[in-house]
Amino acid sequence: MIRTLVVDDDFRVASIHAAYVERVPGFVVVGKVHSAQALAQSIGALHPDLVLLDLYLPDHHGLDVLKRLRQPSSAVADVDVIVITAANDPASVRAAMQSGALYYLLKPFGFPALEEKLLAYREMRAQLQKLSEADQSSVDRLYTAVPGGSHVAERGAGTPHTLVAVEDVLLATGEELSASEVAARLGVSRATAQRYLAKLEAQGRVTVTLRYGSAGRPENRYRHVRPGGSAAP
Repeated sequence: MIRTLVVDDDFRVASIHAAYVERVPGFVVVGKVHSAQALAQSIGALHPDLVLLDLYLPDHHGLDVLKRLRQPSSAVADVDVIVITAANDPASVRAAMQSGALYYLLKPFGFPALEEKLLAYREMRAQLQKLSEADQSSVDRLYTAVPGGSHVAERGAGTPHTLVAVEDVLLATGEELSASEVAARLGVSRATAQRYLAKLEAQGRVTVTLRYGSAGRPENRYRHVRPGGSAAP
């Protein structure tokens, strides 16, 4: 379970965000705190993997807290942080990115927006745990799981974990699949599978061949490409 600490000056908002986190499989809320001092006092005892950090705290600005967490001398320098805030000025976004926040999620938001970020984060952690040695393909996949390192949430944006899941289907199969077959294995619509397959093709991560079925109708078949550009056997 991914141990998550929720930090927000508003008790009610902290409870709502904690309830959102608890709805996502693989996550558990280990605490809710409402100030920078309370965060400093509890983070060593609770050992969270992830902190959901509000910027407008009553005693210190969240960006200053984030910078302190990222100092090499910090005992929790490896804790991951998602910034959750109403601060929509570019300077705050930039500072959060430079200080290593994985995501920058603007208030107010609903459960789906936070769920998307948590699922992408969970996927990134899973990939890192399986990784014994990095090559360019595995690094690219990690940066797909956490797109660009930090982003403000956009309504209607595609979910990065879906792109990874589509690629994983092709990797696991090791053979050509149609968009309909990928969709059936993931439990998504054909249109969704087709959209992400097109993205993978544009990135050079799948090859596409045209095959004619029994009814004479052409069908695109997709195969994952190995690092270096060759198709998997």
